[in-house]
Formats: sequence, C-alpha cells, structure tokens
Amino acid sequence: LKVNGDKPFDFALLNGDMFDHEEDEAQVINNLLTPCADLFAKNKPFLMLRGNHETRGKFRAELKNYFSYPTGQYYFTFNWGPVHFTVLDTGEDKPDGAEVYGGIVNFDSFREEQAVWLEKEMQKPAFLNAKYKVVFMHIPPFYSGDWHGTMHCRKLFSPLFDKYKVDLVISGHTHKHGVHLPNEEHSYPVIIGGGPKTGSRTITNLQANQNKLEIQMIDDNGKTVG
Repeated sequence: LKVNGDKPFDFALLNGDMFDHEEDEAQVINNLLTPCADLFAKNKPFLMLRGNHETRGKFRAELKNYFSYPTGQYYFTFNWGPVHFTVLDTGEDKPDGAEVYGGIVNFDSFREEQAVWLEKEMQKPAFLNAKYKVVFMHIPPFYSGDWHGTMHCRKLFSPLFDKYKVDLVISGHTHKHGVHLPNEEHSYPVIIGGGPKTGSRTITNLQANQNKLEIQMIDDNGKTVG
C-alpha cells in the first residue's frame, strides 16, 4: 500500500489466497482483519474474494461469518460508478476426486451453478447498461497452466465473457504478475496480480469514468509493470 502513495481509492479488493490454510479465528483476526483495519479499512471498505487456499483448513467454513456478502455466497455483483463488477468464486484448482480432498468437495457443481447464475446476471439492466464490465476471479481462465480449475473456469466462464462483452478480467493465483491483451482465445484482457513474497508483490489500480477505464499495476519497488 505504501507504493500506492496518495492515489485515492474507493475500496480495495483482496483477490484470494490471503491464507495458506485457515486454522482458527485468531488467524483471521490477527493476519487479515486487524492489519487491514490498521492500514486503511477503518475508512475504506474492502472486499474479500475467496481463493483456492481459503477453501482449506479446519476453519475454512467460518470465513464467511466475518464478512457481509450480499447474496450469502462468495460470488456476487455490484455497480460502482460507471463499472459493473462481477465477483466469482473459482473454488479449488485440483479435480474434486483428488486424494487430498478426501471426497468432501464438489467444486465442479459449484462452478456450474455459478455459470448459470452469471448468465442471468449478465442479462439484467444493471450489467447491460453499465459503461464497463469488470470481473474479479481468483483463478484466471487463461495463463494458469492446464490444471483442472483453470480449464473448468475457461470452459464455463470464458464463453460468457466473450458473449456478453466483458471489458476486463482481474485475477491472482499464479503468484506471477501478467498483463495479457485480447487475442484469438479471449476477447478481453486478463490481468493477473503478483504473489505474496517480497519482489513478486503488486497492487493494481483501476480508475474509471464515463470517458475511459484505466489499469495500472505497480510492483513492491514502486515500478509500473503493466
């Protein structure tokens, strides 16, 4: 946040994997809520997007109790100024049958339900009449290898992004920043933030008015990298 300087912002979004495994309440308070409050969250709201690591650990089911999700789900939409934002929950990155999950997850169906919900949202006036359409999702639909989570997100969500002319997708997950312009595979830019370690961290600024939407990514040395 120091490299953001005095640039104004209305809200912050934490794009997932704020934890490795969630073990207890103290971890959520001491390592997330208190630092955010001390830095900015007493005066600015922030949105917590669940990454695949937030689905892990014995306290994982309790995370939702610390935030106010408008739909009661980790996925939702909202309008802010000229932008319609869609927040998706991309779930885990491995197949549901992976041994590490012990048969207790069903993220394929979870993502499929979201895709049905998403298309309905994209047919509403709030989406259609917005100047810009921006999607936040932890696992990007491209540029994250060929693991199951990426490929399933690509199959379910990317055709909707193309069909309904999404302007921008902002992701995390890879721990390596990237700015990927539209191409023959996707009609929208894919922006991927950096990782948690010194030297790989980034902050992504989005500013929008009726004339333009701008994105700037800055690394933890203050250098513009995208």
